[in-house]
Amino acid sequence: MDETILHLERLIKSTDQAAYDAFTDPAHLSRWFITSARAELVIGGRYSNADGDQGVFLMLDLPRLIEFTWENAKHCPNTVVTVAFTPTTDGQVTVTLDHSHLNSQADYDDMMGGWSWALDSLRSYLETGKPISHEAWLKAR
Repeated sequence: MDETILHLERLIKSTDQAAYDAFTDPAHLSRWFITSARAELVIGGRYSNADGDQGVFLMLDLPRLIEFTWENAKHCPNTVVTVAFTPTTDGQVTVTLDHSHLNSQADYDDMMGGWSWALDSLRSYLETGKPISHEAWLKAR
């Protein structure tokens, strides 16, 4: 079976540093994405949250790239997430997320919804200071 990779991008009115910080700082993550985030921000360091997401940081290239294992037993365990932050010339940042080693179309579909909401919530959080709840995001679709 060929590997399935989920690829998403969002253009956000922000800096790469602010976007990187929002994706790595547990205080920020707990506002726009998940709850009770914990992270040891070193290569080989662990992260976890109240939703059961956990894993290990494989790469931390401030403020350009984060790569980590995804070990949520209920949602696509043994996969890898890579998030890149590329500044544009007009004061924005392109956030690119790849979730690789997905095992099936069902895994792809499951993570597509979750990561699409997460990146839209990140964009709202960085641009307005307010995240988008998953429920509000689903209603707006």
